[in-house]
Amino acid sequence: MMLKVNGETVDPDLIDEAFMRIKSEAEAATEVSCCERDEEFRERAEEEVIEGVLLAQEAERRVPEPPADEVRTKLEDSLREWRSHGASWEMLEKQRDQLRDETVARMRMEKFAETVWADLPEPDEAALREWFGQNEDRFRKRARARVRHLVRFPDSDPPGEYRLMLSVRERALAGEDFATLADEHTSREDKQTDLGWIEHERLLNGFETMLFSLREGEVSPVFFYEQCLHLVRIEKLEPEHVPAFEDIRDEIRDLCIADRRREALHQLAVELRQTSEIEKA
Repeated sequence: MMLKVNGETVDPDLIDEAFMRIKSEAEAATEVSCCERDEEFRERAEEEVIEGVLLAQEAERRVPEPPADEVRTKLEDSLREWRSHGASWEMLEKQRDQLRDETVARMRMEKFAETVWADLPEPDEAALREWFGQNEDRFRKRARARVRHLVRFPDSDPPGEYRLMLSVRERALAGEDFATLADEHTSREDKQTDLGWIEHERLLNGFETMLFSLREGEVSPVFFYEQCLHLVRIEKLEPEHVPAFEDIRDEIRDLCIADRRREALHQLAVELRQTSEIEKA
């Protein structure tokens, strides 16, 4: 599909990049493939790119090209950054004109955005608390556990390995030190049994599901995961929580301002679209 915004042909790669990012974010949030939503993600990517092009075009209309010395300084900074990521000087020289154009466009957009944001009011205490109440999930800290772990590989004798794990669990429940038992019976070559702190990141992961169904100090049942038999003990458990407003006020302020700025640019793009020509072929 060919997309034009006010006669300007949009690079399809921009839409593809936005599509992959939006889809990856959705899949990371749900831990499942979202192929059936590809059409939705593609539409969102197109709208995002159209909005960006409209704002870039408006920036070009309103903001004159920056002085040559400022452009040169910014361009050299960009070239050094590309070099730090492994780009060769030969490749960068071939793309210097394109990189310069991108630098000018970015500088224009930065100055343009500053003018859009100039009249935005500073959020007061009441506004920050209201915003925090509406966005608590963005600050939610995952539950995490300090875990001691015993693993056995039941390749040669599954029944025997299972009975051994049951025996170890019974001994731990009877009062023997689980760390000592784990160190003695683990099948790991490195003898590592202290997993440290594990965050509850993957809601559908079998190992984490077991971990975070336990109470602090509790030894798990024997369970099978990724071709291994496992026993775990929760040494320390920190439940999921949202920090107090007072503890993260500065972070709240920064994110609140960032949200207001994004919304201001979005509303401007909505207005620009009303008088723009969008062609899809």
